[in-house]
Amino acid sequence: MSLFTPPRNFREELLDLDQASFEEVKDSLKDVQTVNEYLSGYRVLLHHIGTFFKAKADKSPLTILDAATGSADQPRAVLKLARQNNWPVKVVALDINRKMLRFAREETADFPEVSFVQGDILNLPFRDNSFDVVINNLSLHHFERHHAVTMMQEFSRLSRLGFIINDLHRSRVAHTAIWILTRLLTRNRLTRYDAPVSVYNAFTPDELKEMVREAGLSDTSVHRHFPYRLALVQKKSALK
Repeated sequence: MSLFTPPRNFREELLDLDQASFEEVKDSLKDVQTVNEYLSGYRVLLHHIGTFFKAKADKSPLTILDAATGSADQPRAVLKLARQNNWPVKVVALDINRKMLRFAREETADFPEVSFVQGDILNLPFRDNSFDVVINNLSLHHFERHHAVTMMQEFSRLSRLGFIINDLHRSRVAHTAIWILTRLLTRNRLTRYDAPVSVYNAFTPDELKEMVREAGLSDTSVHRHFPYRLALVQKKSALK
């Protein structure tokens, strides 16, 4: 590890413990939406998703699984882009947390293209090639490394065209910046604890490449995005 990249020190986040009230969870998820809006969380996904829309040979909807959807803010961003371009799309948004799904349903009331499933991302209840593309946003860092490798394998198994994993880039600079921002912008105890922990839980580009090799996957690429964001994208041969 370099001076600016600490070793990964995995710790559970408070949201994952599911011990907070619905209102506290809802407030923390709104903080996450704010961070995504201003720190490239949506731009990373939208930058890569267009390739998958354009790859559709027919006019049928692009089918997307959003694994670990949280508040479903990322698929909402995709749906807004799709509507602007008249791209048909259907999204299945999966999460294990009932409170998050409750809030996600509230947030997507104007988006009938989304349906919800409560399920475990480590035991996805779908057959091979069930979707055109799988997306996973700000979730990979919530898991131990071996589980993250399994997730990559599962996303590839479920997708006909490939997957997009959109996550953080571990860095001391990013950790310091998010610690300061959360102290300035929110009083939510979940956000104040989870946001800095998330950065130190995240992977580096080289680690993602090693994990791809462990997963036995091909046709993948790792992309760096400002500020301290990473995208791991698989584009299968069907997309080329």
